[in-house]
Amino acid sequence: MRRFADRGACWVVLLLFGVVGLGGCTGGNLHPEITVMQEDQGYAPAAIDHAVDSFLGDWRAGSGSGAGGGFGGGGSTPAYRTQRSLETAFGIRARQQLDPRWQLEGVIRGGRGQGRHFLPDGAGIFKDPITIAADTRFAEAEAAITHRLGPGFLPEALPGSVSVSAGLGVRQVHSRMRINSALLAIDASHRQRLEFAKLSAQYHLPLARGAGELALFAEARGHGRDSGTLRGGARLILSLSRPR
Repeated sequence: MRRFADRGACWVVLLLFGVVGLGGCTGGNLHPEITVMQEDQGYAPAAIDHAVDSFLGDWRAGSGSGAGGGFGGGGSTPAYRTQRSLETAFGIRARQQLDPRWQLEGVIRGGRGQGRHFLPDGAGIFKDPITIAADTRFAEAEAAITHRLGPGFLPEALPGSVSVSAGLGVRQVHSRMRINSALLAIDASHRQRLEFAKLSAQYHLPLARGAGELALFAEARGHGRDSGTLRGGARLILSLSRPR
């Protein structure tokens, strides 16, 4: 399984560089972008497990039971819920137009995120509620195919356009998990790589003078059979080449 994941990541990177190569290195095909969105929560189960293990050790082996879904060696992740999350990313996007409505896109981006996770039943022998403050840094590469829907899809009174995308990507995440409860104060770090598939819908609003566009989007990411994220956000995509 690990070998399959490694091959999947390699194919994503190769596809990304293929898109960038097709797009060329001209300003008209490369677009800087700034994104503000909800966090990709794919990192959370493994990072929470690592943080809990840092002060409880292999508590699952002795307890024989758990409060959440399976993770690592037949153990279980404590039950938790995410109270809030936000991430900001900066990236560069390459586009290659296939026809007026279809295009290939490759993106490289990096950024930081913050989240707050709550374990209402605690973990292991600690039954008091636990709050985990998460700070993440990440870098990711993504390749996607995008379809712009026709002008008749939106009412005439609404400006802009709508598109849908499907793609694959890989994300490297470094998370710092700070745990606070009545009895505990723990600071733990964890690194992991997440391969993902995504489906998204975007509403594009053009900026004045061809400066680029503002895209409002909703995105579903899958990180395997048991993990997924549904999130929304806003993305400012700038144009390096403006019409005269």
